[in-house]
Amino acid sequence: MLGGIVALVVAIWFYRSAEGRGLPSVPWAMAGVIAYYVPNFIWSLMVAKPWLTTLHAQNAAVMSSLVGHSSIFVGLAFAVLARQFALMKAKPSV
Repeated sequence: MLGGIVALVVAIWFYRSAEGRGLPSVPWAMAGVIAYYVPNFIWSLMVAKPWLTTLHAQNAAVMSSLVGHSSIFVGLAFAVLARQFALMKAKPSV
């Protein structure tokens, strides 16, 4: 649920940033969601899930919670990078 809320905030953030720069807003909002979800999904499957299985075996509840939400932070970091290096450098079509 928290990941979906973050994805919605990223979409709105990209939409408003693109709108302010005179770029097409909806495609950039979708690009923001993709830039968030792809690394989020990859991290979740390749890093977080295997790590969680070892943490559950060790009864490390707090660390398990942090690792379980780590994919949100990874996705958000990639969305921030996408905004800085793609959206902010895109030229508006005249």
